[in-house]
Amino acid sequence: MSELTLRAAVPDDAEAIRACLADAYAQARRDIPDLPDVTAGIQDDINAHEVVVAEAQGRLLGVIVFGQDEEVLMIFNLGVSPHAQGRGVARRLLGAAEVFAAAAGLSTLCLRTHRLMKGTRAMYRHLGWQEVEARGNIIRMEKPVT
Repeated sequence: MSELTLRAAVPDDAEAIRACLADAYAQARRDIPDLPDVTAGIQDDINAHEVVVAEAQGRLLGVIVFGQDEEVLMIFNLGVSPHAQGRGVARRLLGAAEVFAAAAGLSTLCLRTHRLMKGTRAMYRHLGWQEVEARGNIIRMEKPVT
């Protein structure tokens, strides 16, 4: 993969972000009927939260949406285009969120994922996240800010 760059999303990115997330979650949406639509409200996310995109050669390959939620940094959404998965894009995006958390004086990153997204859960565990709570189909995971 050519040079990967991260930057803050701008309102004009909304459609490309929506398409990236739709591609990233396409297989999971086929396999998990009750998976929420993660492509809704992208413009609102850009206005209300921190949204960082990963690009290479002008092509949007991944996106992360995060923000402070009380005393933790909550990862609201993370998606990487299928053709870019396994190339460190998610790691870089999560790293950007962790840098933000450290600068804000927060000590914990938090996210929620679906219990049936086993590959996603394994990726997070590989990156140092721990499953701390299971409620129905929702798995809460945390990682200390390092």
